Amino acid sequence: MNSTVKRFLLIFSITLGIGILLIGILFAGAIFGLWGSSDIDVEGLTLHQNTSLVYLDRDTGEEREFDSINAEQDRVWVDLEDTPKHLQNAFVAIEDERFYEHKGYDLKRTTKATLTWIGKKLIGKGGAASLGGSTITQQLIKNVTGDTEQTAARKIQEISRAAALEKKMEKDEILELYLNCIYLSQGINGVQTASQLYFDKDVKDLSLAECASIAGITQYPSLYDPFTNPDKNKERQEIVLGKMLELNYISQKEYETAKAEPLNFVDPDKKQAETTTPPGTTSYFVDQVIRDVLRDLKEKGYSESLANKMLYSGGLKIYTTYQPEVQKALENYYVNTSNFPNDGIQSAMAVTDVQTGAVVGIVGGIGEKPGSLTLNRATSPRQPGSTIKPIGVYAPAIEKGLITPSSVYVDKATSYGDWVPRNYDHSYRGSVNVRSALRSSLNTIPVEILNKMGAQESYDFLTEKLGITTLVKSRKIDGKIYSDIGLSQLALGGLTDGVTAVEMAAAFSAFANNGVYHTPYTYTEVKDKDGNVILTSNRESWQAMEPSTAFVMHKMLQEVVTSGTGGGAGISGYQTAGKTGTTSDNNDRWFVGYTPHYAAAVWYGYDIPKEISVSGNPCIPVFRNVMNTIHKEIDPAYREIKRPSNVISLSYCPMSGKQHTEECPTEPESFYFIKGNTPGACTSNHEGFVPPEEEDGTEGGEGTEGEGTTETDAPTASGAPSTTPSTSTPSNPPALVE
Repeated sequence: MNSTVKRFLLIFSITLGIGILLIGILFAGAIFGLWGSSDIDVEGLTLHQNTSLVYLDRDTGEEREFDSINAEQDRVWVDLEDTPKHLQNAFVAIEDERFYEHKGYDLKRTTKATLTWIGKKLIGKGGAASLGGSTITQQLIKNVTGDTEQTAARKIQEISRAAALEKKMEKDEILELYLNCIYLSQGINGVQTASQLYFDKDVKDLSLAECASIAGITQYPSLYDPFTNPDKNKERQEIVLGKMLELNYISQKEYETAKAEPLNFVDPDKKQAETTTPPGTTSYFVDQVIRDVLRDLKEKGYSESLANKMLYSGGLKIYTTYQPEVQKALENYYVNTSNFPNDGIQSAMAVTDVQTGAVVGIVGGIGEKPGSLTLNRATSPRQPGSTIKPIGVYAPAIEKGLITPSSVYVDKATSYGDWVPRNYDHSYRGSVNVRSALRSSLNTIPVEILNKMGAQESYDFLTEKLGITTLVKSRKIDGKIYSDIGLSQLALGGLTDGVTAVEMAAAFSAFANNGVYHTPYTYTEVKDKDGNVILTSNRESWQAMEPSTAFVMHKMLQEVVTSGTGGGAGISGYQTAGKTGTTSDNNDRWFVGYTPHYAAAVWYGYDIPKEISVSGNPCIPVFRNVMNTIHKEIDPAYREIKRPSNVISLSYCPMSGKQHTEECPTEPESFYFIKGNTPGACTSNHEGFVPPEEEDGTEGGEGTEGEGTTETDAPTASGAPSTTPSTSTPSNPPALVE
């Protein structure tokens, strides 16, 4: 007997044995009901109960419902009764023709698929082996669980779950869930979304031809995508129509008519978001809770459609971080358009709890909110300008021991490659210490410090320590590589995309919380109708910087408010600290500040970036008014941030930055320093001191508060690339790399 025959007999024997074993298991399950119970709570998906949003009363600790969301707000889900019968039959015909007969698994298809899979595994040909043979019920299981691993064990578990599910639900209920969660290319799930995306119509208005087209996508979504492969989709549609004819779902005439009907797909550039946004009017806070819960449900493995169904009609209870007095203060101020110029300008504000990271209030626009899930500018990235200096330069440099508040640098014209950073007024002040540079928002000093420290250090500090997620490590745009790892980007805020108000408030909170960073969150947990916790929000925290670093930064940022560019932002009776920001093209204004209780970030600008014509920093009165209101409800006992034991007060010479001695002829100044990182003794000659330079005669910048970033244009919030150059050294790559 030759080797070929031996190999054949071996493969045949193994295949037959495994096949018989699997068939035996399937028969046993079918006859004796040996399958385990389904561990999937799909019953909640068939409910039509409102989801409640609650918060814990600050005084009593009791749960209080403040809003609810319901199925009428969900345009993604479609009930089976509103789904064309042709569409239902098209999916059944092409995906599972014995759907109404089997008990969750199709013995004939499963056996054939199993033998094929075993053969491919043994022979090692034919590419990746797939078990296949899935019924509609099994496909539903995969969509709900997100478990698509191609193993025999997983397949048996899937069959077991499908059999158990069929005992708990009617066929129509299973089909409805399936039609609302099946993947249909272009990153979408569900027939309603597909109908709106591909044909720009409600699913109930689909023709037979269009129903078959959508059903045809399922088997191989990328190949049968109507936008990228319309010809292939047409071929598959005709196969679906032929199968429907074969099974007597349609007549010969209907078949011929549908086959001849042109498939008029919409413009592929049409945005899915335009057709899936639920209507109604909810607050910006509720909007963000909805977005966060949907995101986390999808990360857990639920499809978009199933996640929407659970949220809008699953009878969930969402425990939020909502604080009514804070949200009311924000909304009352922003709805009053007289508080803002009437020229189309916009603003946004986010408030977080310093001690926990909880988002307690958020507003994403001026005036009456136009609807539900509208643009939230508090979570949309914009250029930060000088607000990046404390978190991108000064804090990491103090943390590394590179600088102290009294460290003296020379404010002068310095070239970094072909770029020379300049201050907002185009003048230079000579020798300036770090404390004064931050207070006056100078540009040259943080660039010099960052150049010494390294841009990668700053990038890592912002992304890993302070939770800024919008920075771009590397992105290719029109053949060019853009990166936020550079001097102008991280010292002056000329970023590729920008930052959000929520993340800026959370980052600055670390200065008020002993250096501890908390990820911002809008809800704590979600419970199902039976009280079981199905979601817990990401509420991570870590030591972003030493408490001593945080305190020294706090005292310097406090001076920004008391005697610097943030004048007028102080909250009565509470230590207030913060930083202003203005981009060089004057398209964005910021104030990010905090007290021992709350941190807040305020952004101001136009949706389509253009120059702001108002004088001063309009974010400051917004911050002051809202924060004064919400602090009226707070226990006034805790008004200051306590100094760590390793932070000491020292007198230093303002000219040299060294510790003041009797030999020093200048009057001393006092500030806070970290033990182990204090300046040496001052001598009388003040060697190296440089007096201020004369103004260069050029016109000053628009930053009337001492702001401004780079002389060149910063990138826009829409993601346009930065043209701001940076140092050409390897450790500090420029914003634009050819």
